[in-house]
Amino acid sequence: MKLIGIDLDGTLLNSEQKISEKNVNALKELSQDFLPFICSGREVEDIKMILKKSNFTLPVVGLNGALGYDGDKLIFEFAFDPQSVREANRIISRFPTKVYTNRGSYESQNYKDEMQKVFREIGSEFSIEELNYELDYEKTIRSTAYESIEEVISQEDIKIYKLFIFIPNRQVKKEIYTRLGEVANISVTESAAVNLEIVPNNVSKGFVFDHMRKIYNLNDPLKIAIGDSLNDLEMFKSADLSFAMANGHKTIKEIADHITVTNDEDGVSEALSKICALSL
Repeated sequence: MKLIGIDLDGTLLNSEQKISEKNVNALKELSQDFLPFICSGREVEDIKMILKKSNFTLPVVGLNGALGYDGDKLIFEFAFDPQSVREANRIISRFPTKVYTNRGSYESQNYKDEMQKVFREIGSEFSIEELNYELDYEKTIRSTAYESIEEVISQEDIKIYKLFIFIPNRQVKKEIYTRLGEVANISVTESAAVNLEIVPNNVSKGFVFDHMRKIYNLNDPLKIAIGDSLNDLEMFKSADLSFAMANGHKTIKEIADHITVTNDEDGVSEALSKICALSL
């Protein structure tokens, strides 16, 4: 059996945030010896909606490995302890923030307006496309605004899986990353140059292969990763075989076993063809 973890943004999705027909067909044509699954920083429901538009389903892992679903069945989940959220929020609260929970997503006040404001103030090193991509992504998400993080944390039976921060400045982001490194029980990564993603320290895309192996009772499956960004790094390190997108982050391409074409050139389809041709 071959387990294939596939990232979404910058990988399976093209620049228009759509799955190409060629990529869909390549996934549908895989034999029963393959178990592909989506492994993304996005919310599970968002991932399901994207797959539904392309008329196919796969097991999905969302929020960088915090949640796993097979259809409507929850197969695993990992959440923050509240104090870690409080401590992280003290460091990041001046930036536009999303909070992903078992009760949907929450966002800091005037989230989209604040994204545009902070981009104007400190984002001059990036092209406007970076901001526009994040704003387009937000069109697919319905979130509840909060004034204080305690409004979220204090809810009965709330589970917080991930924090997302928009920081369009490399130096400022580096400083925030360093400060977050002093907070216990969290892990920090990124899915783009203009953001940081915070999850519990026992959450990583790198742990997902083992979760899937146990859940599906697989005996020593071949682990294959396809991705493009730094939040795919641990998944690549855990994989037996990895494919980086040509549009991927330099670090990802350096450690990948293979580099496929870009997400706008059906790179996942090409990677799957190579995997099938290897007769592993």
